[in-house]
Amino acid sequence: MKKVLLFISIFIASLALAAQDGITVHFMRLNPYSQYSSPSAFLPYNGHVGVTGISNVNVSVQNSGIFYKRLFGCNSEGTITTLRLNNFADRLSPKCNFLNTNIGVNLIDFGFRVKQMYFSFSYRIRSDEYLFYNRDVIALPVHGNMYYADQYKTAKPELSLNFNAYQEISLGIQAEITPQIYIGVRPKLLFGLAHARTKSAYASLYTNPDDYSMAISHQLNAELSCFIPYEINIDTTDQMGIHFHPEDLRHDWPNLFKNVGAAIDLGFTYRINEMFGVSASILDLGFICWKTNNYQLKSSTTDAGSYYNDGSFMFTGLTYDDIERFNENPEAVKKEILNYFPLDVFSSQSYTRMLAGRFIVEGYCNVGKHHRFTALFQGRIVNKRFLPSFTIAWNGTFLNIFDLCVNYTIARQSFGNLGLGVGFNLGVFHIYATTDNFFGFFNSKSPQRSLLNTSTANLQAGIVFDWGKLQETKLGVIKYQKKNNPGD
Repeated sequence: MKKVLLFISIFIASLALAAQDGITVHFMRLNPYSQYSSPSAFLPYNGHVGVTGISNVNVSVQNSGIFYKRLFGCNSEGTITTLRLNNFADRLSPKCNFLNTNIGVNLIDFGFRVKQMYFSFSYRIRSDEYLFYNRDVIALPVHGNMYYADQYKTAKPELSLNFNAYQEISLGIQAEITPQIYIGVRPKLLFGLAHARTKSAYASLYTNPDDYSMAISHQLNAELSCFIPYEINIDTTDQMGIHFHPEDLRHDWPNLFKNVGAAIDLGFTYRINEMFGVSASILDLGFICWKTNNYQLKSSTTDAGSYYNDGSFMFTGLTYDDIERFNENPEAVKKEILNYFPLDVFSSQSYTRMLAGRFIVEGYCNVGKHHRFTALFQGRIVNKRFLPSFTIAWNGTFLNIFDLCVNYTIARQSFGNLGLGVGFNLGVFHIYATTDNFFGFFNSKSPQRSLLNTSTANLQAGIVFDWGKLQETKLGVIKYQKKNNPGD
């Protein structure tokens, strides 16, 4: 039970803090924040300045398995009529389901152009959370252990969590090397706020179909770090508790800057001709060294008495003596069983962990001055899992004032993502809003079309001031020509 409470606590904490930028902004050529995912992209301004807290706010959730319509049955008016736990469990992926939550907020950002180079500076709060789980995490408590005995197989629930929250200070440099080649680099200084990661978290339960005896084993290895002072302890009743002490921040405020890290974004764009071009980016390639309030949690099945057999807790049923002992002292029996599943909590030394970096490759086709079609592939590696996606997009820019983008994305277990982005640039005032799944925001009387049923929910919006609109250099045009001499 205490293991379950531990994971619930970590999961709730990750949702509360739960950062990557939405992909729709990437395609909007008039938006200064397109450079976050494409460091080498040409920005058609002499400068820009963001508004603290509202210039670039991004919130997104990616969900592959937890859907309202699978869990509840409803009538035509949207009223819940049935709880469909079996349907919910059976429709999960056997090996890999995930929940990814992200938030990013700009506090300071500005940029300016010096001839063929564009410099930008930003200070952002970012976080990203990835929770992976297999079907047995839900199916075991829903179906019970006899479901697996009937099928002659072992239940193997497994979880994997990777959560980071941090401050990011970055300096971006985009340069036009030639009219055909652009490069971009963005070094970053990072200060970690919170981290949670499971190195291993799984269990095994085998139910013998002949005598219904059960063999149970498990393993847990997790690490936690936070700039807010806290402690994890186990009381005399063998219950685990997590206690935060935010009041101590008055003395420990330097913790905000003790978890130091570094990262870099790299980008390259090649304009094949006026119509076609390709680009590639590597983003968030870096690490954070976690030093503040570090804890490590470890647990595995141990030899604690007569119920132990060959690496597992072996339960073959209750004898008369077992029932008598339980009636006399239930707490003692409970403690004896929990001894097979000990949880060790101890402070740990500093450790370094990599960020969940990603890469992007794309090709585009310009149709006239105002229309661009793009095909993009991106991938991210998290906890040894590869998360790919593919996007096709159209971006239209009109009168250097109106920016419109429509895109469609296919990702793992997610096929209905129609993105939409709009931006208005009136003088120096630039306002924009984007989403990676437009239909996810439509709600009706029936919950079948609510946000609780979408695999992707994303909103990125803000207000920014930019000035000095420019046109991208045309290929084949000689910028500087010698004056003709009268005598030539």
